[in-house]
Amino acid sequence: TIINNNGTVLADSLSDTSKMENHSDRREIVDALSKGTGYDIRLSDTLKTNMLYAAVRFGSEAYNNIGVARISEDLAIIKDAKDTLHQVFLIAGLFSLLIALIISFILSKNIVNPIQEMSRIAEKYARGELTHKLGIRNIPGDEIDNLANALNTMSLELHHNMQELSSEKSKLQSILDKTDDGLLVVDNESKIRMANPAASRILGTGNRNINGMTIIECTLSIDLAEMVERVFRTKQPASLEVQLLNPPQVYLNVYTAAIELPEGITGAIVVMHDITESKVMDSIRRDFVANVSHELRTPLASIRAMAETISLRGRKNPAMTEEFASKIINEADRLVAISDDLLDLSKIEAGRRSTGAEIFPLTEIVESVQSQLSQKASSKSIEINVDVSNDIRVRADKDSVHQILTNLIDNAIKYTPVGGKILISALYDENVVKVSIADTGVGIPQSDLPRIFERFYRVDKARSRESGGTGLGLSIVKHLVEGHGGTITVNSILNRGSVFTFTLTPGDLSNT
Repeated sequence: TIINNNGTVLADSLSDTSKMENHSDRREIVDALSKGTGYDIRLSDTLKTNMLYAAVRFGSEAYNNIGVARISEDLAIIKDAKDTLHQVFLIAGLFSLLIALIISFILSKNIVNPIQEMSRIAEKYARGELTHKLGIRNIPGDEIDNLANALNTMSLELHHNMQELSSEKSKLQSILDKTDDGLLVVDNESKIRMANPAASRILGTGNRNINGMTIIECTLSIDLAEMVERVFRTKQPASLEVQLLNPPQVYLNVYTAAIELPEGITGAIVVMHDITESKVMDSIRRDFVANVSHELRTPLASIRAMAETISLRGRKNPAMTEEFASKIINEADRLVAISDDLLDLSKIEAGRRSTGAEIFPLTEIVESVQSQLSQKASSKSIEINVDVSNDIRVRADKDSVHQILTNLIDNAIKYTPVGGKILISALYDENVVKVSIADTGVGIPQSDLPRIFERFYRVDKARSRESGGTGLGLSIVKHLVEGHGGTITVNSILNRGSVFTFTLTPGDLSNT
C-alpha cells in the first residue's frame, strides 16, 4: 500500500483505492511519518482478518513528495510459520534429549558403573575381604583406571599386612595358650583386661570369664593387689611370692611391670609362675630327711642301748646277752632293709633300674608270689584266693611286677587279722589290665588315703614297726607302676578292709 503524507491511499496491491478510507490515523502510518518506520497488529477493515502492518517513510520534504510505503501480512501465515518453527524446535529438542540420554547412558556405563563397582569392592575391603580386585580398562590417562590401580595396590598391601599381623597374633596367642605361666593384663583400675588359659587354671576360675574383675576379686590376695598398686605408683617392676587362698595351697612367684595400653593409659602385666610343686617337693624332702633320720635313729639307738647293756652286764647274764644279740641282729637287718629300699627307690626314680618289657601270663607271677608268701599267710590262717584267668597276658618287666605284687600282698597279710581273706583278681578294662588285691584287714582312715604312697608314711607307726615294715614299700610300688605307664589307686573302709588296684599294659590288645 502506497499512502501520501495526508493519509490518502494512492495504491494497494489487493484493494480498490477509491473505496479505501484515509489512513492518516493508522498507527504504523503515524509512526512512519514521524519516526521513519512503524508497525502495528490489528484487524483489517478491508480484509476482515488480523494483519501485521509495517510501514516506512519515503520521499523528500523539499520536493513535497513525502509518502509511506506499507506492507502487510496475514497473521495466520505467521502463526503457521511460528507453529512450524515450534515443531522444528520441539523435534530438535526431543532429538537433543535423546542424544543426551544416549550420551548419559554411555557415560553412566563408562563412569558410574566402575564407581559403583569400586563402592561394592570397598565394602568388601571394609569387611576384611581383601582378595577381590577391580577391573582395569587400560585407557591411557583414565582417572578411573588410576583409582582402580591404587585400590588394587592398597588391597594387596593390606592383605599382606593383615596376613603378617594374623601370623604374629597366632604365634603370640599360641605362646600365651601353651605357656605354663599365668599372664594377666590389668588397667589402671586393677581390672583384668586379658587372661591366658594358664592364668585361669592357676587361679582356679575354670571356664568363668574373669575379664573386668579386679585383682582382689579374682585372687583374694591383698598382697598381690597391693603390689600391682605399687607398680602403678612407682612405674617400677616388682616381684613377690604369694599364696592364694582359693584354690588352697597354691604358691605363686609373681612378677609385675607397668605397660602402656592401646588407649594411652597405664596398665600392668602380671606374670604368675606356679611354684606349688616346688614347695610341695621341698616339704616332702624335709619330711623325707626327718623321716629317714627318725627311722635310722630308732634302730641305731636300740642297737647302742643293747650293746652297752651287753658290755656292762653280758658276762654276768649270758641269757640276756644272747637275747640282746638276737635283737641287735634284727635291728641291723631292719637297717639293711631300709637302706636296700632307699637304694631301690632311688634307682627307680632316677631311671637307673634296668627293666625289660616282655609278654607273659599274669598267673605266672601271681602263683610265684602266692607260693612265696603262703607260709606267712598260713601262720595267721589267712586264706588267699586267686581270680586271674590264664588268658590274661601283660607286657611288663617280670621282676617289677613280682615286686609290686609281693609288696601289696605282703602288706595285706600284715594288716589282715587272723582268719581273714585276701582276693587277687585281674580283668581287661578299656585297653588295660586291671589288677586288684582286696583284703578284709583293718582298713585305712579316709584322712590318710591321700598320703598312703608317700615315703615313710605310716597310718599306725607303732604297728608298722612291729610288723617289720620300712615305710617305703607303697612308694616303691607307685613308682614301679607309673614307670610302666599305669596307675594305682586305693579304696578302703576302716575295720572292713582295703582294695589296691593297679593297671598294666595288655600283652595282646586284641583280647581287650
